Amino acid sequence: MARRKRKSTAANLVIALICLLILVLFLVFGSHGTFLSNLGDVWNNTVNYGTAEQNVAALVTLEKEQTDLLLYVIDTGNSDSMVLRTPDGHAILVDAADNDDRQRILDTLKALGIEKLDAAVATHPDADHIGSMDDVLLNIPVATFYRTSKTAKTKTYDNMVDAAEQKQIPVTYVTAGDTFSIGGLSLKVLNPQDKKYDDTNNSSIVLLVEYGETSFLLSGDAEEEAIADMLGEFAPDMDIDVLKIGHHGSHNATTEELLDATTPNLAIITCGEDNDYGHPHKETLDLLGEDNITTLRTDEKGDIAIFSDGTDITYKTAA
Repeated sequence: MARRKRKSTAANLVIALICLLILVLFLVFGSHGTFLSNLGDVWNNTVNYGTAEQNVAALVTLEKEQTDLLLYVIDTGNSDSMVLRTPDGHAILVDAADNDDRQRILDTLKALGIEKLDAAVATHPDADHIGSMDDVLLNIPVATFYRTSKTAKTKTYDNMVDAAEQKQIPVTYVTAGDTFSIGGLSLKVLNPQDKKYDDTNNSSIVLLVEYGETSFLLSGDAEEEAIADMLGEFAPDMDIDVLKIGHHGSHNATTEELLDATTPNLAIITCGEDNDYGHPHKETLDLLGEDNITTLRTDEKGDIAIFSDGTDITYKTAA
């Protein structure tokens, strides 16, 4: 009897292993690559709640595409990439996340129906903001490339510069006070100031975007020193509806003075799940909570779509 029991146990183990193998093969080859893609996202501290096409289809309806300004925040983990798309089809890309986010960004732009960009903006030359910018510049027609004079001694930075040169894309170097308009959007640069900062984050392009009676502040990674300079120069202009929190929610990129001046109803934080930096920091979340500001985080919500009809702000999230 004992021998037959051991034989039965061995047979059951073989059957279990075969079933497990079948399951693995199905996940790898029968899920059209989404299993491996999502597994890679988790490995890179990124949680995407679906493919780019699935997220855009779920968040952006045809009606919204036609009538509202769209700010689409792509969940690329602890990095930044977002798209502004106007009702008449003009489009601006602000930052291009990390080096391994190329396909996510290109797929999102395609899903949004964006075949060309009126502008691409590199807020500052850190890899988590320009990592895939070279791929965007090489693969999508860009009318103007906006950046600062801040440089970096990295391959990522060199690739971005080389791509702009290869495609002969006009480059505009911006500083505080510069303004431009695209498709009904009025954009004003609040940073960088005409000074040298020790920290690259403080050299970030900060954009005040106005559409009708609504406004957005896209703050890159600007920290306390740059924030103080902006408030000293532009505080009366900074009362907004939507604030993209600086530096992935770092404690030194959101101040009480900034929130008092901007009075946002909605805050966006781009950060990766369980990231190594502890973003967003408790100090930032506490400040937002004290002011009862609705806060949407990509590590919790995935992709985020924000709509403006020129008067009111609404939003949808992937989770």
